[in-house]
Amino acid sequence: MSFFIMFAVLLVVGFPIAYSMGIAGLVYLLLHGVPLAAVAQEILGGVNSFTLLAIPLFIFAGELMENGGISRRILGLSFNMVGHIRGGLGHVAVLSTFLLSGISGSSTADTAAIGTAMIPTMEKHGYSRAKATAIIAACGGMDILIPPCLTMIILGGIANISVEALFFGGLAPAAVMALSLMIVVYFDARKNKIRKDEWQGFKKIGTSFKESIWALMIPIIILGGIRLGIFTATEGAVIVVIYSLLIAIFIYKEVKLKDIYPIMLRSTKTVGSIMFIIGSASLFAWVTASEQIPNNLLAFMNNFSASPIIFLLIVNAVFLILGAVLEGSPAVIILTPIFMPVAVQYGIDPVHFGIIIVANIGVGFLLPPIGLCLLVACSVGKIEIAKVIRPILPYFAALIVALMLITYIPDLVLTLPKAIGYIPQGDFAGFMTIFR
Repeated sequence: MSFFIMFAVLLVVGFPIAYSMGIAGLVYLLLHGVPLAAVAQEILGGVNSFTLLAIPLFIFAGELMENGGISRRILGLSFNMVGHIRGGLGHVAVLSTFLLSGISGSSTADTAAIGTAMIPTMEKHGYSRAKATAIIAACGGMDILIPPCLTMIILGGIANISVEALFFGGLAPAAVMALSLMIVVYFDARKNKIRKDEWQGFKKIGTSFKESIWALMIPIIILGGIRLGIFTATEGAVIVVIYSLLIAIFIYKEVKLKDIYPIMLRSTKTVGSIMFIIGSASLFAWVTASEQIPNNLLAFMNNFSASPIIFLLIVNAVFLILGAVLEGSPAVIILTPIFMPVAVQYGIDPVHFGIIIVANIGVGFLLPPIGLCLLVACSVGKIEIAKVIRPILPYFAALIVALMLITYIPDLVLTLPKAIGYIPQGDFAGFMTIFR
């Protein structure tokens, strides 16, 4: 318990999460007479993973494509496809985020890119700045489920889960979240008489699709290559880097050779911070295992309730709140080693549980006043968070409903992974458990 108290105190006084985990773990080892060499071994062991090698590669590929004019082309395609529906630009924001997230792999990057382009335009079409900002933030909460997702890669690495299964498992839940947001956009626009744009015709869609096709091929290459057994997710990241270089330099011609070094430098800084967090969290996870925290949690839960439905309800609450407080990857790294063994004991499939974790963190990105996507959207929209809280509530509620469906309908997550050969584990049947 003293270990967690020290970790909490360090966070409260303003230490970065990575330092808080590392210092708390180091003090624990010193107090228990563990050789300090174990610190280096645990940190190095945490980052020395073939799976985690995909992180720097996808970050670099995302930076290349973000600097290569991808966002503008995706926005144009989305506008021509759904701009004519009531609440048109709101739907464009949702669809653009859905498509773009399969390229960058970062919720905050997508929120910034889409928000910069969309918020001023949405204002001109009748949306208030607060409403437009709320929609952009909500879209960021949804797109964490779409591969290639860095959070899924980290989760797969630390929990020893197939990243490929997580990638496929996130697709249907992401579509459910996107649909739930578009339903709210439609009825909200109808209530507030937001005008819609004229149908652009199939010719316009064809033209914009042709301009975007090279970018849209990236998620197809990743998922198609994995499905056909050509490469793993990590090997696919190498292919995507090469493909992104060729497209950004020779096809779209918006990245010059002189731009490569600054892009690599930005990517390296991002990778360094992520790997430092993962290394410190590995030490943190080792301490929690040594303290038998997962077993103690399981015993407590069994005394409280033997129902996996109640357990998942508690998990949703914990990850939703702490996911927002700790941000994305640190929450996964800290909490997964504690909750995953308990979930398996309850008969919940690891991939299903992993997607529940990722979905919660995405929704947590909206929680005021600390949700990451909410902060980014408000920064891009140049508006105070307090003015966005009320407009974002319907979209937050829609994502919560989608989250409950993801949590209690396992087949929503597991159908596509089973199609690529994944064999589900556990016997949790979701809502059907109530009738057993």
